[in-house]
Amino acid sequence: MKDFFLNFTKILELNSKIYWSIIVGIVGCVILYIIEIVHIQNVLGLLNGQESAAIRNVIDPIVQRYQWSRFAVVGVTIFWAVFEYFKTKKAFNLK
Repeated sequence: MKDFFLNFTKILELNSKIYWSIIVGIVGCVILYIIEIVHIQNVLGLLNGQESAAIRNVIDPIVQRYQWSRFAVVGVTIFWAVFEYFKTKKAFNLK
């Protein structure tokens, strides 16, 4: 276990792309969230005066698409970080 943590910290020190992948993922999710808010506000502006059930039927698919988009961004970010981790581990012959 000690070797794992020592190798892990060494890999993080050697490859800054791991940090950048996490930062890009967080920024991507925040941008998608802001876009979602603006999109829903525009739709609500068009639907004012409607019943809440009708508004919910229109808004729910939009929210679901943005949620899946954020999941995709997180998945790509995790894949990128793991790829960089193993690439660095292999390059420096760490166990």
